[in-house]
Amino acid sequence: MLATLGLDRAALLHGLRLALAAALAFAIASLLQVGNAYWAAMPVWVVSQSARGLLLERAVFRILGTLVGAAAGFGLLRLTGDPVLMLPLLGIWVGVCAALVGMLRGVHGYGALMAGMTAAVVVLPSLLWPEHANALAVARVECTLIGVLTVTLVTGFWTPDAPRRAFYARLSALARDTLSVAADRLRGLSSPEVAVRERPLIHALAGAQAEAGLVSAGSIEGYRRLHHVDALAIAALGTLAAAGSLGAERPGHAENTAMAEALERLARTPIGAPGAESLPGSLHPRLAEPLHRLLRAEAAFVGEPAAADARSFGPKAALLAPHADPVLAAETGLVAGGATAAAGALALLSGWPPAELTALGVCIFSMILGTLPSARAAAPTMLAGVTAGVAVALLYRFLVQPHVATVPVLILSVLPFLLVGGLARTSRRTAAPALDANMCFLLASQAVLPAVTDPAVILADSAALLLAIALVAAAGLLLPSRAPRRARRAARAVGETLAAMAARPGASPEARSRSGRVMLRLGLLIERAIGPDPVPGASPVAAYGLGEAILRLHAAEAEGDATARGALAALAGMRADPEGTAARLEALIPAAGPAEPALRDAAAALRASRLLVAA
Repeated sequence: MLATLGLDRAALLHGLRLALAAALAFAIASLLQVGNAYWAAMPVWVVSQSARGLLLERAVFRILGTLVGAAAGFGLLRLTGDPVLMLPLLGIWVGVCAALVGMLRGVHGYGALMAGMTAAVVVLPSLLWPEHANALAVARVECTLIGVLTVTLVTGFWTPDAPRRAFYARLSALARDTLSVAADRLRGLSSPEVAVRERPLIHALAGAQAEAGLVSAGSIEGYRRLHHVDALAIAALGTLAAAGSLGAERPGHAENTAMAEALERLARTPIGAPGAESLPGSLHPRLAEPLHRLLRAEAAFVGEPAAADARSFGPKAALLAPHADPVLAAETGLVAGGATAAAGALALLSGWPPAELTALGVCIFSMILGTLPSARAAAPTMLAGVTAGVAVALLYRFLVQPHVATVPVLILSVLPFLLVGGLARTSRRTAAPALDANMCFLLASQAVLPAVTDPAVILADSAALLLAIALVAAAGLLLPSRAPRRARRAARAVGETLAAMAARPGASPEARSRSGRVMLRLGLLIERAIGPDPVPGASPVAAYGLGEAILRLHAAEAEGDATARGALAALAGMRADPEGTAARLEALIPAAGPAEPALRDAAAALRASRLLVAA
């Protein structure tokens, strides 16, 4: 029976706890006569998480975001009572908050999301009922506090800690896989053979970076080690790039074979065992340096928490953040902010009271959909969830609510719906749409006293919410996918970054770490965007290797190497003519001295990443 419903014992118990938390929050708010008491149950569905630290951080950021959003809403109301000025200002606020969601790491963006939504909750109703604005803002804050505290107390005790140990073990395995793939590169295996193993490895590194912030939430130990995830991924790319350049430069060389065997032995050595962090003495210096950083980053995940400070690979890593796309964030902000302002203006002009609910729905749905990885994929699920929630709310308002006359009966009247909602939220079959369904059931049910029983009003309220999700979902489905544009922007940024590295001195450790982080994040973004099959001339590892070669050329130039200076001058034209630039670099090799390996690496890497460089 449970399996048919997509539940197991753990999911069943968690669903019951969610229902209990939602019921308690609603009951407390109703008994305290807080306005719109159904708002108090809403945080339950979104704050509850699979890990205790994530739950606590999400609770904190929901409260902070609500307080900031309410203050912003109050500020807009005090600044001007003229809707002609207030709506554009609200649109700007919502747009900034929506953009910040995509720019902030991990759970932090949730606070920005709540700040935008709460300001809309305060401002939009005031367009038609300005006398209720203050009461709405206070009620929103009160309900948020009640809901967050209730779900934290009810579910927090049973919520397990994040699986950080398993995550760290997976990172260690990725480090060892890097050694094995690097051994293949040293042996000079053909690119297609290496790509079969290399591409999944890079995808796994990208996934680890995305997951790191969530796994670390609520844990001092986790945050101490968070930056080492970036360090490990960067060192892994550096190791692959160095091994590839040595393998291409000296195919079949006995020293390469010996180094490959040494890397494979190291890969088979269990982490923590004697010699697990020791470098073989026969390693080439170009390979030894990134490999040392890789093993040092790996060691941070098995050491004492106090030893894993914010130092990762040279400079302080406290400012490290995952790759953020400012253009994408700006697009999200413009769409969400513009849609909110436009919907509010139409609501004001129409004079239709439920239009305020449509404007609020447009704001909420557009902010949520715009911050998801793929709006096109998420829109049908959101549409289904909202529609289901509104449909169930109609049943409640027509069949149950007319018989509700007291607060105790009101509380009892929603219990069955909250119970079903809790189980649906934890079922693996319905978890995603159930979130939207539960939220919209509460919003559309208007479970307050005195109850509104006029069928025309009930249908109008429901139609207003359905209109909002229909508009936003249609936009999500019809607007062109952002993935190709993200890939083009990322590719262009790779070329611009490499050109800037060639034009400016970059031999210092700080510049080396900074450029490594940029190349890693851009490379991983492109790797995800170009699809599962390798694209000749668009290797992110080669792009990183080119950056490393440029840094080595700068170091040689600083020591007075004229050939390195000429190579850097030639690299100024690499974006316009990558093939020609590679040929000019190769022409400098016969007269090169110590810079010869860097020249060879730069030429080979430029050819392997030519599509990114020229984008």
